[in-house]
Amino acid sequence: MYHPRLYGDFYEMGLKYGTLLREKAHFILPKINKQKTAFGLESYRALQSFYPEVVEEIKGFAKGINDKPENLGAFLLSLGIFDTGGQCSVFAYLDAEDVFVGRNYDMLFAFKKFTESSLIAPKDKYAYISQSDVFIGRADGINEKGLSIAMSFVNGTAVQPGIGFHFVVRKVLEECSETGQAIQLIKGTGVSSANNFLIADKTGDVAVVESAPQKSIVRRPKQDKKYIYITNQFMLKEMKAFDRGGIEWSKSAERADRLEDKLSTSKHMNLQKAKEILSDECVCLDLKKAKFGTIWSVVANLNGLKIERAETKPRSTNYKPENRLDWWLKKKHK
Repeated sequence: MYHPRLYGDFYEMGLKYGTLLREKAHFILPKINKQKTAFGLESYRALQSFYPEVVEEIKGFAKGINDKPENLGAFLLSLGIFDTGGQCSVFAYLDAEDVFVGRNYDMLFAFKKFTESSLIAPKDKYAYISQSDVFIGRADGINEKGLSIAMSFVNGTAVQPGIGFHFVVRKVLEECSETGQAIQLIKGTGVSSANNFLIADKTGDVAVVESAPQKSIVRRPKQDKKYIYITNQFMLKEMKAFDRGGIEWSKSAERADRLEDKLSTSKHMNLQKAKEILSDECVCLDLKKAKFGTIWSVVANLNGLKIERAETKPRSTNYKPENRLDWWLKKKHK
């Protein structure tokens, strides 16, 4: 797993990282087919309106790898649209005055070599720690205000040129300090594909946005419950028409049932308990024949910005503390 630290102007961050990958890893942008290119280019135009600052980062990154911004934008915005292979489990739990989150990211084991956990601190935006299996876009993260967001794929019934989840997650982390702000941002976005977004902030406001090109609806914890979770399916009755299903192979329903069982019987939560839940043999995918399973796992206490991460199949003993956000905040306030 790569561990870049990127801060400053958007263009400068892109140029720095693109140049580093070209010089140290001999990175070359993968080729995509005509369908993905056309879809990605139209989505790239939408991104220019949705988040012009990150387009500047794309331009800098493209300069660093000696390629065109349009090629890079088309590649990034076609990811996860026509081949939604990722399968994930995420939960949030309210324990007295503390809010805990846990996240498993499940993907082909071959993607391990592309994973990265980044400290990103854009100029005039919130700083955050986030994980991804692609540069620039983000799959989950926690920002300096104690707001967390993590996505999971849903096999939706439609796709459309628009904003991919990588950039939805990123804009939330950089611009939102509260769950309500994140909800409004997501619901107001013309998304490309179907996803769940689980959002939590340090005040205990937790929610899931079940999001599809057709519509988005907010799901809250059930009455008297202090937890919420997502796997790879829509759970709201109103959203099931936009869920194609067909993902029994990834045990999405079984993972959801196990999370319900583990969370409903937990009287309290701490980081160790969160690790144990994510390491459960049902929640943590390890499909050896498919060469598919959990390739990173993150737990956090949002109130203290205490973050720990396992950079392979999680066990309750193989997480390491993440201290770069704390380092940045101390550096910024000196």
